[in-house]
Amino acid sequence: MPPAKPPSRTHSAPPDSVARLLDTLRQNGWHVSTGPRIGHRVADLALSKDGIHHIAILKSVPEGRRDRMVPALAQALLEACAIVKASPIPAEPLAVVFAPCIVPAVLTHLEKFLADNAPGVTAAFLDREGLVQFRGPDLESGFDAFNRSPARRPRSRKIALPESGQLFSDLNQWMLKVLLAPEIRAEMLSAPRGDFRNASEFAKAAHVSLMSAFRFLRQMRSEGFLDEEDEVFRVIRREELMRRWQAVYLRSVADLPMRWIERGTTAHRLGEALHFLRSSGGPRCCLGLFAAANALGQGFQHDLTPHLYVEKLDAALVRSIGLSTEGAEHQPDLLLRVPLYRESVFRGAVERQSLPVSDILQVWLDASLLPARGKAEAEELRMRVLTPLFQEAFL
Repeated sequence: MPPAKPPSRTHSAPPDSVARLLDTLRQNGWHVSTGPRIGHRVADLALSKDGIHHIAILKSVPEGRRDRMVPALAQALLEACAIVKASPIPAEPLAVVFAPCIVPAVLTHLEKFLADNAPGVTAAFLDREGLVQFRGPDLESGFDAFNRSPARRPRSRKIALPESGQLFSDLNQWMLKVLLAPEIRAEMLSAPRGDFRNASEFAKAAHVSLMSAFRFLRQMRSEGFLDEEDEVFRVIRREELMRRWQAVYLRSVADLPMRWIERGTTAHRLGEALHFLRSSGGPRCCLGLFAAANALGQGFQHDLTPHLYVEKLDAALVRSIGLSTEGAEHQPDLLLRVPLYRESVFRGAVERQSLPVSDILQVWLDASLLPARGKAEAEELRMRVLTPLFQEAFL
């Protein structure tokens, strides 16, 4: 099969990793020709040694994701098999797929796809980091001798940039909750759950703009909190991330002490106020802090003044739910708070007995700024409920 000048093709100039492999093949006695014409078709490579012939199609993808690699492999298999049928001498098809980085999970999936859909065809997978893996029904031709599996760099290989509070902006905190949601029971956090492979999927699930999602994910990567070697978004360096997130809540927040105008049990009045605000189209609201922990069945301090979080606060709102500041500074029935991070608080809130309640992660964060009792509550929640958030996803 004499080489012919190939027409203009996407893969006429192989990536460096492929070129190095071809040099290695030549050094081991293989005859390699590029762009051979076979019938009316043009292959990418023709390999021959000791009477064994392979016709190869090369595909290169910009990202080593499963949804990019599988179609490229399928196309290479189809093209290679079609050209082999037109070959005047017996030859075997070979599909070669290159990506900048191919993680083990993706390689395993590609091997299964090959075994399920083309069990009689050999394929090679290469990446820029030195990976070379031949897979097929039999590799008696010696291709397996070229297999290389380079040691991957640690998943947390990035050096964190100087700490940036912007990572924990209001909307970013909500998106962090979405990333961590699979580690928390649904009744403890209201957030979408799933494996997200790109910013578009993530933005749609989190109900944020694509640009907001892109900026958040970019900053997570730049500060070393996203696993670069997984095909889906996985949070890493969790202990450090949670420490920094908690630190954002060490600034004080003003609470407004209130008393009920008509006396009655606080629990009853509080339930009525929440139902009124929601049914009247008032601002978003939910129970917070210790009252939320108790409603979630995770509290152990029941004698403290409950917190009611509202999105905005004005005199008309206070009167509408039957509250007054008169005499409240010394013996309040309720503490009203407008949260600093409203989207994170109200988007993550859950329903308990028809009442909106702060999610368990928010309770942990808010308790962090309080003295002894708050710190004790936060530590209890970490040990009893939030332990998975502090464990690396790949362990």
